[in-house]
Amino acid sequence: MIQRRLVAFLAIILFVAAQVTLPRTASAGMHHHGHMGPIGFYLMNQDRLGLSSDQTKKLMALKMEFMKTRVMEKARMHVLHMETMALMMRHNIDVGQVQKNMDKVLVHKKKIMRAFVTMVAGAHKVLTKEQFSQVKKLWREMMMMHHGMMMGPHPPLHHPGM
Repeated sequence: MIQRRLVAFLAIILFVAAQVTLPRTASAGMHHHGHMGPIGFYLMNQDRLGLSSDQTKKLMALKMEFMKTRVMEKARMHVLHMETMALMMRHNIDVGQVQKNMDKVLVHKKKIMRAFVTMVAGAHKVLTKEQFSQVKKLWREMMMMHHGMMMGPHPPLHHPGM
């Protein structure tokens, strides 16, 4: 009975881990300034922000570096997920190895999160103070329009930290 509960618990954990590791749809990734990420948002509004070609190149390089990290870490998480699922299919599950794999998945997820923060911090350094103020204004306008259409009379949510 205890072993069945443990297997059920681990299956739930693996399901949750799989949701973290599997590729997202565009709509699931909308919480990062739309599916294109914050740099995509900046580039989409480059004319309004008055980005120079040098700024554009720097932003693209930051985004590329993040994307490379994200792709590699997600691939590693996917391999761990496959290995863990194979372990879970055994009659006698090596709980210690499953837990080690889950810990490794979290390490890779943490690398992606850190790379994202590094990318955004780098992008903000590329922008001038005036451009960053304009980004915040554009973001608020977009959020007001989005939440106005999606939520009706409810007040718009504000982006944390802006």
